[in-house]
Amino acid sequence: MSYEEDYRKPYSAKCACGKGYLQFYRIYLSNDWGQEKENDTAVEIFCDSCKEKYHYERNYGNDYLVPNGLAFPKQRPELDRKYSYDDKEKLVKKYGREKIAAMVADMTEPKHRFIKNLENEDAISFANSWAQWYRKKSLAPMVSYLQKILDEYDDIEKSIAAKQPYNKKYEQECNIFSKQIMETVEKSCQLSFRYDKERDEAEREQRRKEQEQYEEKHRYDDFEAVVHYDSSYKRDFSNQYWDSYFIKECIDPQHLSLDKSGYGKPIITIAKKYACVCQICGKEEDILSSNMKVLYDEDRGYYLDKCCSCHEVSSFEAKTMDILDQLGITYIREKSFDGLVGDSGRGLRFDFVLSKSADKDGKLIIDLAIELQGPHHYKKGYYDEFGTYVAEDNSIASDRFNRQIKYDERKRQYCEQNGISLECIKYTASNDQERLEKAIRKILKEHGYKYFVESEKHDDWMVY
Repeated sequence: MSYEEDYRKPYSAKCACGKGYLQFYRIYLSNDWGQEKENDTAVEIFCDSCKEKYHYERNYGNDYLVPNGLAFPKQRPELDRKYSYDDKEKLVKKYGREKIAAMVADMTEPKHRFIKNLENEDAISFANSWAQWYRKKSLAPMVSYLQKILDEYDDIEKSIAAKQPYNKKYEQECNIFSKQIMETVEKSCQLSFRYDKERDEAEREQRRKEQEQYEEKHRYDDFEAVVHYDSSYKRDFSNQYWDSYFIKECIDPQHLSLDKSGYGKPIITIAKKYACVCQICGKEEDILSSNMKVLYDEDRGYYLDKCCSCHEVSSFEAKTMDILDQLGITYIREKSFDGLVGDSGRGLRFDFVLSKSADKDGKLIIDLAIELQGPHHYKKGYYDEFGTYVAEDNSIASDRFNRQIKYDERKRQYCEQNGISLECIKYTASNDQERLEKAIRKILKEHGYKYFVESEKHDDWMVY
């Protein structure tokens, strides 16, 4: 997978004279596998005076403006590996025969079994280095190693003598190399690059304005788009209900919505626009048929794409709406009736009411009410900020619970007095989609409501 640029940040530093600056961009890239990397652009000098006198170089992690005609040495001196001193030769050069013999003598003393028993400073230093490198503190292998050096001492000295001219030449070249670097550093200006937030924000704003100008210039350019009808288009919502809205009439049978994202072809969706009025607060609003649907995600559960802001819709209610819609059942949400009020005088509302017929004036005859009863109908407590019901027994919870029981009884009595069947679905059914749908179908069947379900053996639909 190739890497693509996600964004870039400018880094700048003051130049030698202080009147200009140097700048480079750090580019942040990633690919489809989630891998990321960074690249830096070349450093540019934005100062005419310094540009005539200096050039940019990086040396061992530091940044410099180097005078023209001068440069940091690029090739560090190297010594052929065959002329490098090995570990035994280094020990011989460092200590010599007598000191190595003294180290062996100290390590072989009868009471010197451990490093802590040693007395010779050279022996202690060597033993600690050995223990750190080999992770072993036994003196026996150290003695064996040093004794072998003593046995081979003359040959080791000859090898050192043969390599010495090459090492001296290498040391001289290293000294010259270091001297050239120091001289160049002294005559150069060391730079300190920092993220330039002010410049970054200014460039972002400039790019935003350029994008706006481009979009404005090409706003009315022709483009190809995919046109399709929304799945809700075939249905006529007129004189029906969507949640608390009464859908009065279709005011635009060919409403076009354009989705012109940055990727792929633009999409034009054809839907119907309806004039609606909320039966709770009276607010009038135009709503697209494509927004009259129930959605779901793991965090929110079931929810409505569009509902009035005057009330909340629980996942339990949205899930029930979705099931009734799939069964082809027409219903009214949040229905209140004259004379059915709470202690404050506000109307008590039913979650769902249904009707199979209308009177001679065309008014629906409500004969079934469905109440979705959460845990607050069965036990004392409260809903926390996450919508979870917390059981709690105190005076406030008792008052709230008793009021709920009283209102439930008022609804039951109203239904009994007005020939309306009342069915209650407990909150435990909301945890299982299949269980909730089964309960709803049972209620509909018992009260003579016909509904559509997909046949398990066929692709057609059957009426029950």
